[in-house]
Amino acid sequence: MSYENVLFRSFRGIVFISITPFILLTASLWFSSDETAFILAHVSQVYFSILLFFLAGIIWGMRASLIKQQTELLLIAFVPILIATIGGISSFYINPAWGVGFLLLTIYGVRHVKFINNQINKLDQPYVVLIDKISIILCICLMVILTYWLNPYTNPLEIYY
Repeated sequence: MSYENVLFRSFRGIVFISITPFILLTASLWFSSDETAFILAHVSQVYFSILLFFLAGIIWGMRASLIKQQTELLLIAFVPILIATIGGISSFYINPAWGVGFLLLTIYGVRHVKFINNQINKLDQPYVVLIDKISIILCICLMVILTYWLNPYTNPLEIYY
């Protein structure tokens, strides 16, 4: 087994372990009472924002090993911080559905920005495939949270109006 396989396997393991609580939090929204689900929806959004801050830290740390792309990685490192901050502010000042909707649209849309897509495609193919899989999983989880907030039967947003 080569060093690169071990590095990729450990990186993949860290990624999957870190998103597992987010998946469990979003799935538990539909299996808990309305009062508990309200809290779980907020906690899952906060956990997602924490994941974005850690992603920014990982990208920031990659700058030391990739000397040629330091300025590009610096710009890309601020994207998750900006997304998490705007999502949190809009959730706090408007309502959580707007915050989660913003997070969902930007996480989905950022992957289609040409500058960022070019940087991701410079990675090895297993990393690109892993990023695509994780992006899909995170978007599905964000859709589940958004569906909870927009549920017309329980109407959890009535507290904010």
